Amino acid sequence: MTLKLSLSLSISLVLVVLFSIDTARAGYMEVTLLGTGTPKPSIDRFGPSTLIEANGRYFIFDSGRGVSIRLQQAGVALSKIENIFLTHLHSDHISGLSDLWLTSWIWQRQHPLQLTGPVGTLALSQHLELAHQADFSYRTKNTSLNSNFFPILAKEIVSEGIIYQHNGIKITAFLVNHYPVEPAYGYRIDSGEQSIVISGDTSFSENLIKHAKGADLLIHEVAAANSELLAGNPRLQKVISYHTTPKQAGKIFTATEPKAAVFNHVLLFGISERAVLEATRESFNGDVRMGHDLMKIGVGNELIFY
Repeated sequence: MTLKLSLSLSISLVLVVLFSIDTARAGYMEVTLLGTGTPKPSIDRFGPSTLIEANGRYFIFDSGRGVSIRLQQAGVALSKIENIFLTHLHSDHISGLSDLWLTSWIWQRQHPLQLTGPVGTLALSQHLELAHQADFSYRTKNTSLNSNFFPILAKEIVSEGIIYQHNGIKITAFLVNHYPVEPAYGYRIDSGEQSIVISGDTSFSENLIKHAKGADLLIHEVAAANSELLAGNPRLQKVISYHTTPKQAGKIFTATEPKAAVFNHVLLFGISERAVLEATRESFNGDVRMGHDLMKIGVGNELIFY
């Protein structure tokens, strides 16, 4: 009798522990920074792209240079990618799109690729399909590839709001200030009690602050230059003006209070990453880190960097 009671209690304890773990991870998401770079070709920082895994689904935000290679390095099969979201249509955010789209199809993607982005996304997808008609013809004639999975299913965002909601995952698009690029969007991803915000390219944005408040993780762009270099270069001054400086980023992080902030789209001219972090910390006392390609972040009750 004692043995049966002991066994019953042990089983109950195991079930309670498993339930607690499952509850703690109910909204768990995992982030992989596939690319943290800019238009500048760099072997260390590929084009901007962020992968988020939530509830067994994979979501990509922007598709910059080398995204397919970084996915391979991260151990994620290209065929698993279902949804790509574009923040805006600058070339460095879309130059890896055709490779990801075509290569995932060649490697037996068993579903259409969903592409969501600002006005112009539909034209982009249509022209990509036209540009690759010869490849489509060759491959469908000589292989068993499913032609139904070749077309891109594109959807354009016409206003702020929820653009994806399924299986406990909600994605909200909001406008940011990247003038003269209009529209440009940031994204908030919510899963259970966890949330991630991706700024996209933007200067200081009150609207971003509004949508990023309370997020667990804020992934934000940054741009900075050596003061002497900046003073003598009007073109560089213009570039910096539609991005976010470290001091501005610090104010944004203070206003939104994320558990952690991570820089991506790292656009630096004659200034070190260390100096950028130091300038940011002048107005932000929280956890801020410099992102790098293939950095992984677990977003649950606590944030785990690895």
